[in-house]
Amino acid sequence: MKIVVDDIPEGGLSLDLSIEGDKIKGEDAGGFDFDFIGPVKAHLDLSKAKSDVSVTGEINARIKLECSRCLKEFEYPLDINFYDYFVRGSAEDQAEELRPEDLEVNFLEGPELDTTDIVIAQLALEAPMKPLCSTECKGLCPVCGADLNKGPCGHEETDKTDPRLTVLKGFKPGGQGRGPKDA
Repeated sequence: MKIVVDDIPEGGLSLDLSIEGDKIKGEDAGGFDFDFIGPVKAHLDLSKAKSDVSVTGEINARIKLECSRCLKEFEYPLDINFYDYFVRGSAEDQAEELRPEDLEVNFLEGPELDTTDIVIAQLALEAPMKPLCSTECKGLCPVCGADLNKGPCGHEETDKTDPRLTVLKGFKPGGQGRGPKDA
């Protein structure tokens, strides 16, 4: 939904949005690599100061992810509270005047603010990069690919040390040998 910034009343504007997941899943809308379970619900409060706009909001969504350890699909809730600040103009126009605290500012180049873009940006920021179905997930056996959450697969625990580094096992701190103190 696009909001014309000049049409935001002096007292602000509150919006309740319900966006179907397929409308924010495609390449044009962020290209998320997960599916939404049901609609994305958002409540946004917009307020205007001169030509700048602040947006405070809550977003609630359920997404389907694949565990990065065991590859099982699981549901994950995204409950997001956020604050965004938009300034009219472009980053290039403001480049000489930017201060470190200005890095939290978004630039609004046109007369409209797209609320769907705001929701997409927040979902992208909050979705886990390495999703886990559980913090205790043991993952898959590197030898046979069995799900170790179901129990041991029968393979012995193999030494995961890189063979090129095995020579370092003989070094002991403060012991004999060529170390930094002996050089």
